Amino acid sequence: MNAAARRLHEVTRSGRPLLVCYLPVGDPATACATPAFYAEHGVDVVEAGIGVADPVLDGPEVAGSMRRALDAGFRGAAAADRLRADLAAGDDPAAVWMSYAADGTAGPDVAATSGAGAVLLPDADPLALARDAAAHGLSAVAFCDHEPTDAQLAAASATRAYTMLAAVPGVTGERTEVGADNAALVHRVRAAGGDAPVVLGFGLSTPDHARAARDLGADGVVVGSACIRAARAGADELGRLLTGLRAALDG
Repeated sequence: MNAAARRLHEVTRSGRPLLVCYLPVGDPATACATPAFYAEHGVDVVEAGIGVADPVLDGPEVAGSMRRALDAGFRGAAAADRLRADLAAGDDPAAVWMSYAADGTAGPDVAATSGAGAVLLPDADPLALARDAAAHGLSAVAFCDHEPTDAQLAAASATRAYTMLAAVPGVTGERTEVGADNAALVHRVRAAGGDAPVVLGFGLSTPDHARAARDLGADGVVVGSACIRAARAGADELGRLLTGLRAALDG
């Protein structure tokens, strides 16, 4: 593992509930969303979103952010350069490169130049992704659908990063509640083995959602669309969201 991957491993095994937040890379509408700002407000890990034309698992907020980043010229290597510069600017959280394999411009080879410690490509073959990531000194975040496959569970048992479990079927986007069925799903993923934290994502957007996820047994949360929406409203709104999420997880 490279140094960033080792740091991610340390952060995810720290024992405190994990706050993982989406960081739009290159989106001019979310300029206040920087790694340093996230770190100041209690974020443990940023999932750095790298724009692709067809983000098949993402709803309108993330898709719109990716489209703006692409229009600004941040694709593949250019996005890696931007992320590396942003991560070098301060005392930052651990970083994950989040994109899609089908695009062909944002794989582990490019991620390895970005300063991230792991890759998350939810449309990739999970075991092949783990091998490819390791070949480039990176970890691979395990992604599990709301009804996880055997291959996804195998990847979850082996990851040195964390497992992201979809709290709902379908695409990302803010929801009104966190379903109680996620308690059994968290248990199922954890029972697959390994020591990786299991964090709930897809639809989680409020401190109440973060608290509910913790009470259902998750080791933390991934918040995406709500971070983009708040960042578009400005630093004060984003700061309030992040602070509230952190307090809910720690309470």
